[in-house]
Amino acid sequence: YISCNSGARIGLVEELKPKFKIAWNDAANPSSGFKYLYLTDEDYSALQPGTVGATKTKGPDGEDVWALDDIIGTIHGIGVENLR
Repeated sequence: YISCNSGARIGLVEELKPKFKIAWNDAANPSSGFKYLYLTDEDYSALQPGTVGATKTKGPDGEDVWALDDIIGTIHGIGVENLR
């Protein structure tokens, strides 16, 4: 889960968790935030069609990567929950 300050948590697709990478604003200082989450070409190609919405872009090292726009998943029930 990714936690948000609003008291909600967002469920993530299990098969995606070990694959996504982070394009940091400053890799030496992660507290400065990130630009986007991304998948490598290889990892993107291995997912079932429709699992994610992504845009092809240049990664932090100049390689072709897929910046994540949407995490859809293939299992019903992935989404946002409000915590009490």
